[in-house]
Amino acid sequence: MDIEFTNGADPRFIELCRLLDRSLDEAVGGHAQREGYDKYNGVDATFRVALFLDQDLPVACGSYKPTSADSAEIKRVFTREDFRGQGLAARIIAELEKDAAANGYRFLVLETGKPLTAAIRLYEKLGYGIIPNYGQYSCMPLSICMRKEIFPF
Repeated sequence: MDIEFTNGADPRFIELCRLLDRSLDEAVGGHAQREGYDKYNGVDATFRVALFLDQDLPVACGSYKPTSADSAEIKRVFTREDFRGQGLAARIIAELEKDAAANGYRFLVLETGKPLTAAIRLYEKLGYGIIPNYGQYSCMPLSICMRKEIFPF
């Protein structure tokens, strides 16, 4: 499996994000349950994206976007259902951490949902600690925000 870095405008990343959105809808009981998050989950070329490719098929992704001079936010971590259980999400996050540190970021933050217990466990296992909900998530009671210091890597 190959890893490739690209940006948020990459059609392969956009395809995986559509699958992620469908998966999230199923996990939380429908799109109406997460509609308030839509405006925060768009993608654009400012995102730094890591893709895992099985031959030409994009099978897992993750990204980060700058939030300040020394911090970036992890976004859109996803693995296709038939490729789960291989540790790809953890590998994607590790690649994002290395890349973000190499680009001068000291901290990574992220938001996930309380119903996504497997994601929360993964982030905790990888060293992310729960912090008070930040920014747009501060008034969202189903959000959990996390942070990790990555620099120096």
